[in-house]
Amino acid sequence: MNRSSGLSQRTVLSNPILIAVMCYVVFLAFCPLLNAQSPNPAAMGPTSGSAGGFVPGWTLGARFEGSSSSDGTVYDLGTAVGRNFTRHFGIDFGVPFYFIGTPSSTKQSNPGAASGVGIGNIFADLRLNYPDPFLNFASAIHLTAPTGDTGKGLSTGHATWNFANHVDHAFGDFSPFLDATVGNTILDTRYFHRPFISFGSNAGFDGGLEYDPGQFSFTVAAYAVAPWGNQTMISRVFRCGKSSHCSASGPTTNRKNYKNASVSTGGSDLVRDNGFNAGIDFKPASHLDLEFDYSRSIPLQLNIFSFGVGVDLSWLLHPSAR
Repeated sequence: MNRSSGLSQRTVLSNPILIAVMCYVVFLAFCPLLNAQSPNPAAMGPTSGSAGGFVPGWTLGARFEGSSSSDGTVYDLGTAVGRNFTRHFGIDFGVPFYFIGTPSSTKQSNPGAASGVGIGNIFADLRLNYPDPFLNFASAIHLTAPTGDTGKGLSTGHATWNFANHVDHAFGDFSPFLDATVGNTILDTRYFHRPFISFGSNAGFDGGLEYDPGQFSFTVAAYAVAPWGNQTMISRVFRCGKSSHCSASGPTTNRKNYKNASVSTGGSDLVRDNGFNAGIDFKPASHLDLEFDYSRSIPLQLNIFSFGVGVDLSWLLHPSAR
């Protein structure tokens, strides 16, 4: 890189947003066989499957998405390979790559923190999809292995599981929907990639209405996270020093302690959350999906702006359907 570009090599390497954009461009250039199936099951929208269910056969997918708020930025490029055995059952395996930005106030109090760029947890998804004129139903079991770096806030250090379910019914262009999950960690969603990850029992609920007249679709919903028992919060934005040991100093009730410590422990209220979401999804072409989302966390008093980019080239994997 020369000086006329206005950016030095040091600047590029220290900016996770620039790295994310560069890696995404390189990925699209050298990986031609993608489809729009999200490798992140938490990013499933109200219309997670086609009217006929899955397309049987092998799948290869990628999705670039993330969230930005005053408490930091969390972006990930997820890739997955899978197999749809029938129109109703499929399985995926994949791994996300994270790019995490820290607010300047946190950087000042934590100057020796490790980088926020790295590989997350390897995951496997078992997916069910039963579309029906009366009631559409989709379900997924999401399993992860602790391959991410806990010091960077990319893993809890434990294997995790989540069982997610979705139902909706269409009244013309309008579809009321309800999502319900249970697991031992809080899943990221298309609306909110949290500035922390958690380990502890919880249930999640998201319900609302989607309006889908064609290329554009609009979604409004309310959500709640209801944990129980002891909880561990691992910060993504306040990371361990490069040579320090990450451990909690003691129980806390501060829900925003992810801005002050790498690891926090406490009761169920430490990660309890609720709020509302709104989103716009646009499909300018059959192979491209763009979305922009907004979420408001009431306990955290946080406004979150999110995006997602999906590329669908599944027709390359199914020559008979061309």
